[in-house]
Amino acid sequence: MSSLIVALFAVMIILAAMAGYATSSVRSQDQINHSVKLVRDTAGDISRTSVASLGATVTTNSRLDFTVHNNGQSDFRQVSSWDVVVWYHGATGSGLEIERLTYTTSATPSAGEWTLTGIYEDAGTSDPEVYQPGIVNPGEEFVIRAELGPAVATSSSNTVTLAVEQGIAVTEVFTN
Repeated sequence: MSSLIVALFAVMIILAAMAGYATSSVRSQDQINHSVKLVRDTAGDISRTSVASLGATVTTNSRLDFTVHNNGQSDFRQVSSWDVVVWYHGATGSGLEIERLTYTTSATPSAGEWTLTGIYEDAGTSDPEVYQPGIVNPGEEFVIRAELGPAVATSSSNTVTLAVEQGIAVTEVFTN
């Protein structure tokens, strides 16, 4: 009789361990499924994202306006998470300057900063966006204004690169 009780107790311990293992396995599988879904969603966003440069112009010796067209199928909502990197030759003879600019909401950025000056249906005519203001929708154009420091050297070949929140980047060459 005592060996039967010991055997039943051993079986209960084994069953409890198996139940714990099964629960852990199901939870792990749920986490894997969730991660796979996130990867698929992100890959879909990336594949539907495309941007094209419409030109970059130095408007003063240190102010750069960069016009970009959203020619993909994704919208851009997180302007503050974009990256703007400028490679340029400084006017003071300081050589090649490489700056990752900081986003600001100010209409007039300080040296080392950039801002989104506007979202347009057509940036060339300053025709403002009408659908979902503040979000860059497919087909819309936007202008980034960057303030560089030091100023850009004249007759130098320089580049500006924008990377949006989906990780897609566009680069444009500009001169002063």
